[in-house]
Amino acid sequence: MPFEWPDAEQMTYRLWRLRRLWVLCVMVPAAVIMAAAVPPALGSLAILVIACLVTAHLVLFPNVAHETLALSLSLTGLVVVLPSVQGLAVLAPVDHVQAATVLATLLAVVTTAAVMALLAQVVQVLVHCGPVIRWRLVSRIDLPCSAGVAQRQYALQPQTRRGRILTGQVDAQGLFEVAVASAQMADPVHPDQPLVVRVAAKVLHAAQGQHDVMLIQSCGAVTVTSQRFVPMPGGCRVTLTDMPGDFTAGLYLLYWLTDQQGDTLQETADMITGAAERANGLAHGASFLSLAGLVLSPSEPLADRAK
Repeated sequence: MPFEWPDAEQMTYRLWRLRRLWVLCVMVPAAVIMAAAVPPALGSLAILVIACLVTAHLVLFPNVAHETLALSLSLTGLVVVLPSVQGLAVLAPVDHVQAATVLATLLAVVTTAAVMALLAQVVQVLVHCGPVIRWRLVSRIDLPCSAGVAQRQYALQPQTRRGRILTGQVDAQGLFEVAVASAQMADPVHPDQPLVVRVAAKVLHAAQGQHDVMLIQSCGAVTVTSQRFVPMPGGCRVTLTDMPGDFTAGLYLLYWLTDQQGDTLQETADMITGAAERANGLAHGASFLSLAGLVLSPSEPLADRAK
């Protein structure tokens, strides 16, 4: 999906949904800068600038958490080494100190951009490293509708279509195909079409107020999803419990930082209530680095990539 400017409601939602990531990307630089004995005036200004840039990045690029982390770390490094860079400029002849300072600062900024690109790739690889771990993920959401209505919308059933999810017929083993259209990735064969991820599913238990499903990926990994629908005053509460079959510790951390399970619940909740789409799962997957690459080395008209 091409880059799209968010509206005010989407901005507010993204900051709330990604609040844990925001805290990490702002508090860690603040702690490092204070511990590095950076001059107070420079340190305070740097923390404020980092907070603003991280906020803008989360609002504009909500689906590239690895890049947000890389931005935070690279800016922190820049602030820590900046006093030393300016100190080196003093070694230049007196008549050229100002020019040397400007050149040294520009070089530091360019280096920071290169480090950010490298760190983004490193973070993306690290989250997938390590052994598979079996931990439960639990999220809840309250809706202004009956538990029965919520169950019909959330429960994964054969031969249904809900949003970007399409399911097929049940075979003799009780399995049915589930196709999920990705809003962030394009099909490599047909770039103008979204990537469709397919898994096999089987309903393990279905009853009033409860729905359990097993999902089998093409690689053989098995994920079990359990949903509970409890009536509440003025509506109902939906509880989603997942047991992923292919998550490493890094993926769990990233999943928690971006609150992806809560975002999944919100995507269907907006359909039920008729609210405007705001879930990050429906937002574009463009990143700052990808857009920068298009600007520096355009391969097609940029007018078609932004709205």
